[in-house]
Amino acid sequence: MDTVAILQGFKVFAGLSKRELEQVAKIAVPEEHEAGYEVIEESDVASTLYLVESGMVAVKMSSRGGQEVLIDELGPGQLFGWSAVLDDQTFTAAVSTIEKSTLIAFEGEKLRELFQKQQGIGFQVVGNIAAVISSRLEHLRSKLADEPFAPEWLSSPAQAGAVGAPSMGSKSEMRNMACPSCGTANHPFTVVNETEQYRCRNCGMVYYSPAGCE
Repeated sequence: MDTVAILQGFKVFAGLSKRELEQVAKIAVPEEHEAGYEVIEESDVASTLYLVESGMVAVKMSSRGGQEVLIDELGPGQLFGWSAVLDDQTFTAAVSTIEKSTLIAFEGEKLRELFQKQQGIGFQVVGNIAAVISSRLEHLRSKLADEPFAPEWLSSPAQAGAVGAPSMGSKSEMRNMACPSCGTANHPFTVVNETEQYRCRNCGMVYYSPAGCE
């Protein structure tokens, strides 16, 4: 396997020379997993950075109510587990394979050692990771604003399938809050759908109720 050629296809290594990529390739470990494999569990120690060479993975987070929310789906050329390049971090989301996938794993400690020895590599890669994070956050913000969480997006560990809508008449504390985005007060939210999604009348930002009822 020509690891250097594979790494050249990832934006996180954009700007690195072939010689620099050869150094990165020395600590790359390919992994193959079947569909449904739990690569990362939420709150795990952030020890490994992963690149998706082939296949697809799902990124999920748990709500306060114990529901599992699909945050994103990542395919070839994308990365996850970026917290591994920092010291003493934990993963804030779980990641599992949606289909048979080939991943390239980098032990965080070895990456940090390489970055310390070769600061040019570290500067370039960390800068690329920051750009990836920024793009992904903007994508998530757009999804929250334009495509509010639908019931089928949510699954519960306590029941199979999608979580049903809350009982009729339930009210959220969101109705009495100022919009966290633009600061508009005086009951700025309107109900978007039955999964307790609220939209600010001023800026249009959509929020998922953290409380459920008053």
